[in-house]
Amino acid sequence: MKLLFLTGVLSMVFSYSFRDAQPGSIKGRIVPYNAALHVWAVSDTDTADALVQSAGTFEIKGVKSGRYRVIAEGLRPYKVTTKPDVVVDGNVVDIGDIILDQ
Repeated sequence: MKLLFLTGVLSMVFSYSFRDAQPGSIKGRIVPYNAALHVWAVSDTDTADALVQSAGTFEIKGVKSGRYRVIAEGLRPYKVTTKPDVVVDGNVVDIGDIILDQ
């Protein structure tokens, strides 16, 4: 019985650790579509980036699980815009539109 319990606990620990190790991604769209070239995802322990595609879409791949600030580098006359509290948990997170102001 103790062996069965120990096996169950170890199984839960390993599956939880493996799930956390799987990277996710953050995708969205820049509005207006030509207002930025680069998007960053920044956390306390990780940084990732992606280029904005011609339709304004982006996907930051290989993002570790955690809480991020997504930063779009606006091209002049547009401002740098930040979307806080984006949570990644090993899946694709669609944050929708990032609207850049002038």
